[in-house]
Amino acid sequence: MTIEKKIDLIKNNEAVAFLAPSFPIDFKYPNIIGMLEHLGFKEVTELTFGARMVNWAYANYIKENPNQPLYIASPCPTVVAMIQTQYPDLVKYLVPVVSPMVSMAKIYKQKNPNRKVVFISPCWAKENVEAPKWKDYIDAVITLKDLKTIFEKEAIKEENFNKNYKFDSFIREYTKIYPVSGGLASTSHIQSLFKEGEILITDGVANIKKALEDFKAGTSKYKFLDLLNCDGGCIGGPAINNQFYPIEKRKGIILEYTKSSSESNLGKRHGKIEHTEGIDFSAKY
Repeated sequence: MTIEKKIDLIKNNEAVAFLAPSFPIDFKYPNIIGMLEHLGFKEVTELTFGARMVNWAYANYIKENPNQPLYIASPCPTVVAMIQTQYPDLVKYLVPVVSPMVSMAKIYKQKNPNRKVVFISPCWAKENVEAPKWKDYIDAVITLKDLKTIFEKEAIKEENFNKNYKFDSFIREYTKIYPVSGGLASTSHIQSLFKEGEILITDGVANIKKALEDFKAGTSKYKFLDLLNCDGGCIGGPAINNQFYPIEKRKGIILEYTKSSSESNLGKRHGKIEHTEGIDFSAKY
């Protein structure tokens, strides 16, 4: 889908923007909310509740399958594709749960079936690999680089949106750190399901391949692999504009945003399980 078609979709439909939590690396919060609303979005939200439900599904799956020799986290479409093509014998160890993007879309579409869901992402694979498989729930993906281009085309400037904008979310969650390597493992409370030293958090192609090769060779002590393709996790995504920021600076931006926005944005509102009644969070790989 071209940028022009994406703009048309937003302006000519009731659309919701799902912001990947890595957005603060490129855009100022809360200005970005007003900018997206001015572009034409009827709602702007994060994936925090979707990520929470992914965490819940992971813990349940592990509890229900305690004897599985290995569990591989599956939110990164590039990691999933790598395993499917290069390590097909390990596909059976991918945790069969959708990503936070799909989880949130399923939750949202259940209440708002006619709204268009647009995911704003630091990752090209979300647009080209994952979203096409879930087209009943994801109507379009806009990368952070494309979003900058769209704002320039529409003459939408950050400095013009200085109000105290708030997300149209129904959860206050610390899953905002999901894009940082280890975000899933550190927020999903799965640590209690494994012995000390059985969880590996790593990123980057070389490190991922070593972890998988070690398991195949029988030399790995790990039972849970929290893997993200890009260096540093999704904060190292190729569709981020500020590529010159070192990974540690990007991580600091996300951690600061996580702390400040979780305290101020949503107050005492928390997500409720009734929002997910009847929703299937499973996936097949």
